[in-house]
Amino acid sequence: MLKNKNRTINIIILALVLFVSSAGGVKLNLDKCRFKGENGDSFMELYLEIPRHALIHADLFGNSSGWCGAIIFEVVITSDKVLLARDRWFINDMVTDPEEIDPMQNIIDVRRYKLSPGLYNFSVTATDSLSKQSWSADMLVEIGSYPDDEPAISDIELASHLIPPDVIEKFDRDEFGLIPVPSLLFGEKRPYFIYYLVVYPPVESEDKLDFTVQRSVVNGFDDTVVKLPETTYYKKHDPFWDADSVLLEGLSTGSYTFIYQIISSRGDTTVQSKRFFIYRDDIEITTPEPALDSLEVEREFREIRILQSREEYKQASNLTIPEKARYIRLFWQRYDDDPGTPEVPFKLEFRDRVKEADRRWTNSRQEGHDTDRGRIFVLHGEPDDRDIHFLDLGTKPYEIWVYDRLEGGVLFVFVDRNGQGEFPLAHSTMRGEIQHPNWFADYVTRIGADSRR
Repeated sequence: MLKNKNRTINIIILALVLFVSSAGGVKLNLDKCRFKGENGDSFMELYLEIPRHALIHADLFGNSSGWCGAIIFEVVITSDKVLLARDRWFINDMVTDPEEIDPMQNIIDVRRYKLSPGLYNFSVTATDSLSKQSWSADMLVEIGSYPDDEPAISDIELASHLIPPDVIEKFDRDEFGLIPVPSLLFGEKRPYFIYYLVVYPPVESEDKLDFTVQRSVVNGFDDTVVKLPETTYYKKHDPFWDADSVLLEGLSTGSYTFIYQIISSRGDTTVQSKRFFIYRDDIEITTPEPALDSLEVEREFREIRILQSREEYKQASNLTIPEKARYIRLFWQRYDDDPGTPEVPFKLEFRDRVKEADRRWTNSRQEGHDTDRGRIFVLHGEPDDRDIHFLDLGTKPYEIWVYDRLEGGVLFVFVDRNGQGEFPLAHSTMRGEIQHPNWFADYVTRIGADSRR
């Protein structure tokens, strides 16, 4: 069971500093890990990293016997542009001689936040207390619900050092401490990482289950470049952690993905992944393509189903992950009016609509863009008119969307037929969509019957 010595509250204040070696310029690096909490909530760890040499140090006593600097961190958490929390703290940094600061030293910190399911934006600023120079970074975080009836895995933390417990309590992980690497950058001076995660078995499981663990690292071509031995855990329903080191020797500059997969003895398969980067100037680059995140490829493939014919989607579903990634790139080229530009405007608008549909209509059964309202919104945008009937006496809730710009004017009717707030499409006047002219009599006025058909 994962222990939290810091007592999880809405915002846990932690302010210790550690110096470790890392290459890079003045940049505020962020990373995160999400873990299962209580009562449907999650808690998230936010990792922060700033180069130590970015701070200005002042002579405390006027005799050069001690110099002091400080970094002020501020985290602003919003959701749907609503301010939820503002977390502000500072870290003092004492040094005998500023000239002796190693340019490869970093200041690393961690904060913990308790969050309910939803989409959050973390705006983080680090400010030098003396020079007032600041560095900013933003992170969009989606907090989902962990299932109780099947295995689940937390996010994966990648760390550089394993230390004894209680040495720096904010980095404690039960039996040891781990120093995170928010930059996710490894290389010649750090040819390895240590991963940490938590596995959550099914809550209702009365019998112990075997969990076979498969771990690997793949490059940008989806080739396996590191494969760790399989391990097996014999567990019941209590969460358990897993941690191990992964050697990266011989891997050239590029982006990679660490994949962690568990297969339970009852047949459940659960996968988690973490993207990281390697920089080495002593090995020739052999993987110029970005690493493929298999979960991201599958997610985007499912999303573009809205734009595909049924036959096209069926044929492409049998492709491998690398083949699907290439298929997606070619798919978007159809909509690229200007191949000379790096982005496809239609793709950007499509992605924005998918995100907005997910925000508005995601429910316990479907993501928002998979619902009928989400699909129509993604395909056609905001309707020119929306006629909502949620509280009419003697009828089921329904709404009518009107698009004046489509086919000389079309409408879409969505009815909450089963009372669960899902509003499937009941009728439309647009070609190719379901047409049911008697929708009002058959679906809206039949309050006492199940009209799902």
